[in-house]
Amino acid sequence: MTPPTSPKATATTTNARSSSRPRPIPPKPAPDRSIRRTRPTGSEGIQARRFDADRRDTILSFEEALKVNPADRQLLWIDIQGSLDEAQADALAKRFKLDQQTRSALERIGSRPHLGLHGEYFHLRVAAEPGQGKSPSWLDAVAGRNVVLSRHDSALAFLDTIHEQVQADAAVGQLSSATFVAFLLDGVLTSYFKAVDGIEDDVDELDARSLQGRQAPELLDDLVRLRRQIAELRRLLASHREVFSALGDTGALQVVDDPDAADALHAVSERFDDAMGAVEDAREVLIGSFDVLMTRTAQRTNEIMKILALATVLLLPGSLLAGLLGMNVSIPLSKDDPMSFWVVIGIVVALAALIIGVGRLRRWL
Repeated sequence: MTPPTSPKATATTTNARSSSRPRPIPPKPAPDRSIRRTRPTGSEGIQARRFDADRRDTILSFEEALKVNPADRQLLWIDIQGSLDEAQADALAKRFKLDQQTRSALERIGSRPHLGLHGEYFHLRVAAEPGQGKSPSWLDAVAGRNVVLSRHDSALAFLDTIHEQVQADAAVGQLSSATFVAFLLDGVLTSYFKAVDGIEDDVDELDARSLQGRQAPELLDDLVRLRRQIAELRRLLASHREVFSALGDTGALQVVDDPDAADALHAVSERFDDAMGAVEDAREVLIGSFDVLMTRTAQRTNEIMKILALATVLLLPGSLLAGLLGMNVSIPLSKDDPMSFWVVIGIVVALAALIIGVGRLRRWL
């Protein structure tokens, strides 16, 4: 007879068998390569990314980015949002051989468009995302060999869009630094087109209010406000004319030694001309809206004058009849008969009805 097995022995045997079986290795979680949209100021506001044409992009810290030497099929992008202290500015200048002017521009952003060629790199500054009633955000960009530095004080929506577009599987590393800067400048110009679209939407709303007869005093004030916005937008965009026209010159391309970037920079220069044309078109649309308002106002004035003229014409026969009956001569109506009053009223009403009938027949009313 087989002796009974104790529960303890059974558990031990089961554990031994279980331990002898190979255990499956849990899969490693995929690395999180997403880029944060909101970044605080200071060192945490610096975001670095090395793009690889073989689709092996890497997100780096600021210290790691300073040690990276990107290859020909790689592109290093360091995006700086918020403040940049003196030590970080010195580290960037030393690592990428920036002169004192460029270093100062990265530490303290200016407020004027700029384009400078500095031997192995070029540096430009443009205003991005002009808004209604707020100052534009200035963006500094430095493009060297396989390296792009961008610096801005506040968050830029088009940069967040670029971060979403160039995910880890995008072969951005095959782009040159000049081509990538052209990509950034295209986003800057897109922000101006969006500003023009917002102004045109406001103009369409004003036209709708004017045609619906809502003649409020603030309509003219709104037109003046939009006219001022268009003037500020045009003035700001026109100040970049020299920067965008110079991007197509051979000097900027020789700095990065990339003739293939000529088409991208030339396309950006042409798109700048399109943006200027869009602002001019917005001004013409606003002038047309003013004409609509003036036409509608004149129409309302004519309608008021027509009502006043009709009232005058309707009361004129009664005034004439009252003047005739008030003469100191004999009249066919008895002054002592109360029915004489109602006879006169009837004649006045009949004449008014006759005038209205003739006006409707002639389509005057």
